[in-house]
Amino acid sequence: MSEETVGVSAEFPTLEAAHAARDRLVRSGFARNSITIERDEEELVVSIPVRPENRRRAARILRGSAILETVRHRGGEAAGTLGGVPVLALAIAGLAGFALYGLANRR
Repeated sequence: MSEETVGVSAEFPTLEAAHAARDRLVRSGFARNSITIERDEEELVVSIPVRPENRRRAARILRGSAILETVRHRGGEAAGTLGGVPVLALAIAGLAGFALYGLANRR
């Protein structure tokens, strides 16, 4: 690490959780090759050198929830599947529009 960077790290119980944290950092714009995952006894430590002004953001991303990560991933898969079947997408959009129209016109 150079003098103008600080280290941010977090511990995770499983390799899957550590990889999810690394992927969150990468999606947020941090360089994949600067992120390290090391074993520390029973825990896995994900660390990254960042500029001082990015320290809070990196720490917040590292603390992100694995549950939210799973929901985002599954939502993306569902959207991809739905986009692959245009007739189904159109039918769902039509039903949603009909429901919103019905709710908006209540007196």
